[in-house]
Amino acid sequence: MTVRNILVPICPHVAFDAQLEAALNIARRVEAHINAIFIRPDPRDVLAEEPMLALVAGGNPESLEQQGRMAEAAAEAKFNAWRSEHELASGMVDQSLRTPFARWSERIGPIEPTVVRCCRLSDLIVLNRPDSNLTVTQRAFDAAVFESGRPVLMVSQKVPDDVLRHVLVAWNGSREAARAIAGAMTMLHEAEEVSIFMTGQSGGMPPEDLDLAAFLTWHGIQARYYYAEPDERPVGGALLRVAKKCGATMLVMGA
Repeated sequence: MTVRNILVPICPHVAFDAQLEAALNIARRVEAHINAIFIRPDPRDVLAEEPMLALVAGGNPESLEQQGRMAEAAAEAKFNAWRSEHELASGMVDQSLRTPFARWSERIGPIEPTVVRCCRLSDLIVLNRPDSNLTVTQRAFDAAVFESGRPVLMVSQKVPDDVLRHVLVAWNGSREAARAIAGAMTMLHEAEEVSIFMTGQSGGMPPEDLDLAAFLTWHGIQARYYYAEPDERPVGGALLRVAKKCGATMLVMGA
């Protein structure tokens, strides 16, 4: 799948520096553009979903509306400063679409359905790692991963200097993993190095019908295998051990 449209959903009062950094890192490698969308909840929805806010706002939708507009204005100013710093245009530069650009827009509505609608016509979604102290980040992440049907890149506060330096693929033959690989194919082509993590193997080569490395060679991608140790549990811990061992900068896995 070709990646040309990278979506960066931005929620009120949530830092988005890492999202933009990762999106630009990839956009410049694959000749994509960045679509930053600020999602501002309707005050009536906020008051209905979180009654405590009704007390804080005095039950006044106008007060929440004003706060939302102020948050958006501050976020847009920060985005424009970032775009200027990186010398990015705000719209299409040439008909070939080879020059990355970054644009800003807003949507008003509930987080989940708004995120899903925006994601459906995007090639890649870049989101923050969910923060237990910011429920909106978990809601946005769940909607994008489980409802949009599009690949999602989750980023932490610190982004590698080159996200595509070494991509590690977690492979177990599942439908979810196959879909993740299809969604990440452009990034795998651009990666300097690709590795594959598997469990249930004692080394050597996996069965022919599970040989992901052989499949990737048909796409001009060379990859090597890393395996969990026999009886190594939990699998998540083994995966993180291998990611650290091989110096992975991106992890591709199903959800």
